[in-house]
Order: sequence, then structure tokens, then C-alpha cells
Amino acid sequence: MTGRKAAIAGCFFIGHKMREYEVGIKTASGEQVYSYEYIEALRAADRKKSNPLKIIAQKGCQEKFLASMADITIFGGARGGSKSFSLLMESLKDLHNPYFNALLLRNEKDDLLDLINTSYFLYGQFGQYNKSINDMTWYFKSGSKLKFSYFADSYEDFKKRFQGKQYAFIGIDEITHCPYEKFKYLTTCNRNAYGIRNRFYGTCNPDPDSWVRKFINWWIGEDGLPVSERDGVIRYCFMDGDSPDSIFWGDSPEEVYEQCKSIIDPLWKDAYEELGFDKITMYVKSVTFIHGKLEENIKLISSDPNYAANLAQQNDEQRARDLEGNWNYKNTGDDIIKLGDMERFFSAPAQIERGIRYVSADIAFEGGDFCVMWLWLDLHVKDVFVMRENSANTESMFAAKLLEWGVREENVIYDYWGVGQAISGHVKRAVKFTGTQKPEKQFEQSYKNIKSQCAEMLAHYIQDGKVSIEPRLLDLKFSGKKGKYKNVPLRDILLKERKCVRHKDNSNIGGFELINKDGMIKAVGYSPDFFESLIYRMWFEINKKKAFRPKRMLRYVSYRP
Repeated sequence: MTGRKAAIAGCFFIGHKMREYEVGIKTASGEQVYSYEYIEALRAADRKKSNPLKIIAQKGCQEKFLASMADITIFGGARGGSKSFSLLMESLKDLHNPYFNALLLRNEKDDLLDLINTSYFLYGQFGQYNKSINDMTWYFKSGSKLKFSYFADSYEDFKKRFQGKQYAFIGIDEITHCPYEKFKYLTTCNRNAYGIRNRFYGTCNPDPDSWVRKFINWWIGEDGLPVSERDGVIRYCFMDGDSPDSIFWGDSPEEVYEQCKSIIDPLWKDAYEELGFDKITMYVKSVTFIHGKLEENIKLISSDPNYAANLAQQNDEQRARDLEGNWNYKNTGDDIIKLGDMERFFSAPAQIERGIRYVSADIAFEGGDFCVMWLWLDLHVKDVFVMRENSANTESMFAAKLLEWGVREENVIYDYWGVGQAISGHVKRAVKFTGTQKPEKQFEQSYKNIKSQCAEMLAHYIQDGKVSIEPRLLDLKFSGKKGKYKNVPLRDILLKERKCVRHKDNSNIGGFELINKDGMIKAVGYSPDFFESLIYRMWFEINKKKAFRPKRMLRYVSYRP
């Protein structure tokens, strides 16, 4: 007797034998549908003796996720809720259709490794995986395909990669890291000509500062926790504009249409009606949110009971998000610089006018944080130098780098607080930045200190496209102290460290007060050395009228870029 038949034969209910298939119900392709009794029997058998070849959706959020019929499904909540694995499972539904084409994305290629390794467990018997970094595609025996990809490149490069592509199923793991404009562009690729149900799924942990938080607002209560009565409930939308703030929402397609028919009606063609469509069903999208719960991931809890304990022992903010699934909780104020603002910074044309060279730096020694030096041409970040050396080496390398870059001492600014004092003798005419310094008198009511003023100015410059960065720098990789991060591209580091620019919640001034160092570490997870040193550059913008105008050759002389 085969294992499958034995499982069936061994399952009885009160007075009758279990029914394997639902009577009178078949899939669109004509296949029989298993009864829920049979599925529960398989789950019970799996708990007694696990069989890796039996892939069964776990009861609760995973089952609800895989049963979603919405056009767009967001699966978010606690870590360990089996969200990523569920994305892989979703593709199993259409794997045997030769026309099925699927796409799964994460931020960077390196971020995909765990997902790819897990995919062998699910897909290994159905096809072969091409490991080439330029392919990263499962080719299944049926002719169907599933491609792994990323979204960390610039918006223009991203568009070029996916222009004209068609995928019946698109899934984004950690969708909160994906800018809204890229998400919207990917929805244009969610199509096929073979009658396969198109769907777009995103998984994530809570992030109160992401566009996803606004997108799923209806499903989230005032306390930041998902409303249980709304879990999995379908709503409808029309995504107008470039922000989730401009989405039209409703409880029915008709309600959405009435709000935006002035947009939809001009787009409607009579030919669509001849094909059996109507304005409402064609242009209005269905959306749902499903709350991921760690306690429903029986597989994980059974194999690693310490996982929940590890999450419980994080700081308040991380515990609230990763264990409780809270979408509002944060110890510090709101981010000023959003993900879309950073994308604008990364893709802005070089802001070079006169070609004057500046350096802004955050000083640190071995055992501490990074010593970060930014080279600027006007308002364009041209280069970066990072080191973690002892004091003697840092001092000599700092001076040598200024000489190499051809930067005048008067155009150098560094954090003078703490260890920064050690290099003052090497760059006597450089600006010694002390964040606690009061701003000029006319700004005293607007800013707590000069650092707050510089931080807000940088935020505005980023938002307005007034600062830019050399694209090649964004792919440079760095590793943080004590394993905080490892081989992470500068792009991702800056995206994370932008969170340090926040208004202090309990500030007693009417203007802007930047959170202190402890608040920055809470917001980012570590000392934001890269972003802090960008902030210092704004001092020269505030003090333009004081800029040094040399009459003769100085120690470090600028040369043409």
C-alpha cells in the first residue's frame, strides 16, 4: 500500500469513512478538488511523521494567503509567519501549465539566496534551476518558468529590465523595501494571454514609514495591530497618481468607479465590451491584506521553539513589529526623508556648477564606528572613503586622502565631538562641526541647534533633487561593526540610515529638533555614520557668505574635475 493510500485508509470519522475529494467541484482545468477533511487528515499524519514530499498549507494565515482571489494580496506581520515560503508555494498552482511565467523579487541579488535555496525543496522534482547570475530562473519540465530578480537599481534601469515582460504571477518579498513607483510599474507586467489568473503578492514585516502602511491602512487599527474582522477581506481600488495618498478606495468596484469615472470613461473602448468586459471589472483592482502570525507557523515553532524567545528579547520597537505585528510602533518621530526621496537622490543629475571640492567626514577609530569621508563636487557626491583604524593611522590617512582628492582645508568639515579632536592638528583650517552649536539668531526659533538645521536642509535638498551621488558608489559594499550588516551595498545602507533624520517627539521648541545619537541608533539599529557625515556638508550651504576666498596657493589645492 502506498503512503498516500495508507493515509487515506487510516482516516475515519464518526460512522463513516473520510471523503478524499469534494463531490461536484473541479478546478478550472478539470482537476478534482481535495476535501477539507482529507487535508486535515494529511496535516494530522504530518504532525506524527513529517514527509517532506507532502507540501501542505498550514492552517491559518498561510492557508488564507494561498486561497486569496484578490488581484493584489499583501501578506504582512510577525517574523516567522511563513510569508516567504508561501510566495514559493503559490507558484505550485500553475507549475504544470506550459504558458505560466512567474517572477519573484527581493531588493538585492544577495537577498535572494535564502529564497533560492528553499526553492530547491519545493521545485526540485519539477525542473532545473539555472544558477547563472544573469538568469536565476527555474525551467520546469512543463515549459513554465519562474525567475528570481531584484529591484535595487535606479528606476530608469529597472524600467528597462522589465519593459515588455509578462508574468501571470509576481511576488515581492519584503515589499516595504520596494519604492511605490517600482511596485506600480511591475503591475503593468502582471499580465498574460493564456487565460491564467493574474495575481500580485507582496510579503513583509511591519514598517510604519513605508508606503505599504498607507496602502493597507483600512485593515490596520488605531493601535497599529491588524483588525481581525478585516483580515482577508477584499476591498477595491483605482491607483491614480504617484503616491498611495491618491488611490481611490471602496467596498465595491462600483463605489470606486463612481469616484474616478472621469478618469476611466475616456479610457474605455467599445471593443472591450465586445470581448465581454465592462469598465468596472476591467479598471478596478481587488486588494486584500492577510495578517501573518508566528504562532500559526507550526513547522517553525516545532523545529525551533527558541525563535519566539529570541524575538521577545529585542528592544521595544523591534519586539512590537517582529513579534506582535504592530504597524504603528516606533520610539522616535516620523522619517522626514522617504524611500521615494532617496530614489530621487540616487538618480538625480550631477549637481555640479563651479566644481569646488568639499569633504564632510565623521571621525571614528578602531573599536568604534566607521570613519567616513565624502568627497563633494559642489552638491554632487563624487567619492567616499571608509576606514576603521587606530588613531595614528586614521589621522595620517585622513590627511593623505585630502591631499589625494585635492581639497583645501577650509572646505573640509568634520565632527569635532569626541575623537574628532584628535585630527584637529592635521587640518587646522578645517571646520570643526559641533552639533550643539546654536544656529544664527534669526533661526533660533526654528532650530534647536546647527545640526538640526543642517539635517532638515539636507532633507529638503534631497526631496528637491538639489543633491546627487555618483551612481558607481551605490554598488560599493560595506560590513558594519559586530555583524550589524555584512557586504551590504551603499545604496541599502543609505536607505536605512535616512531614518536618522527625524524630529524629536518631545521637543519643546516650535521648530525642528533632530533626534539625539541614542535616538538615531534606535531608529536605524546602529550609528548612522554614512548619513551623519552627509548632513555636515550643509554647513557650507548655510555659511556661504563666510566661504573662504584664497588670495594665494594653500596647502591643498583644488584641481579640475
